[in-house]
Amino acid sequence: MTAVTFERPAKLPLFRTVGQAYALWIRNFSDLVRICGPWMVLMAPVLLIWNWMQSAHLAELVNVINSGQPFVDPNPVLTGLLVLAGKLVMLPPLASAAVAWHRLLLRDEHPEGTYLRLDGTVGSYAILAFVLGMIITAPSSMTFLLPQTGPASETSSMIIVHALASIVIIVGIFIVPRLSLALPGIALGRTDVTIGTAWRVSKRNTWRMVWAYLFCILPWMAVGGAMSYWLVLPGHNRVVVMLVSLTIGLLWIPAGMISVGMLSLAYRHFFERRM
Repeated sequence: MTAVTFERPAKLPLFRTVGQAYALWIRNFSDLVRICGPWMVLMAPVLLIWNWMQSAHLAELVNVINSGQPFVDPNPVLTGLLVLAGKLVMLPPLASAAVAWHRLLLRDEHPEGTYLRLDGTVGSYAILAFVLGMIITAPSSMTFLLPQTGPASETSSMIIVHALASIVIIVGIFIVPRLSLALPGIALGRTDVTIGTAWRVSKRNTWRMVWAYLFCILPWMAVGGAMSYWLVLPGHNRVVVMLVSLTIGLLWIPAGMISVGMLSLAYRHFFERRM
């Protein structure tokens, strides 16, 4: 395949790209249902079982949060493992739906019948997406393993570790959106679009990519954050908590396609517009 070459880095039209990502999400809503619907049906019992398994630990955390005392995770290792496992559980449906959404927007491929694609392309997409996601989430997850209290010398060391983790997270926030431009290439089966190529071609677009991603996930962050905050309030029935948690998990599949659409448009701008 011909190598990807460009005359100079092109500025991503931020607001137009974000607006088109939302417009395409709405315009192709019937395809969105065909892509995400089967996965949501399939994942519903999986998430119900998953939420039931971790409900006891979550109830313990809620009690600690509502105790009025400074928050100290009673089982930080378990919390970290649950965060990681939750990401792994949702990775196949999200990757599969993302591949279909990329191909719909970039190659006009509309899904037919029941869409539940799991193949090498989806696997490669999922692996890269997971690695890129861990650049941001791994540092914060590692801090779960650190003791929250102890001697003054240990407390000072923990402050330093937390500060370093925060720096890594901030750096990750700025580099991951640019590296993620390789994901649409994987969905299209291209081998010449690597993370190195994605980094080079998006030069001088760091802030634009960060803001584009933020604008695409902000509405769902607000809704999901409000629902998550409601979950930690005292007095909720266990079944209701599980159903709300299930709703948050399932709706993330179609909601995530807004940012996937933004990546598709950014990919088209950087890799296809001037080739």
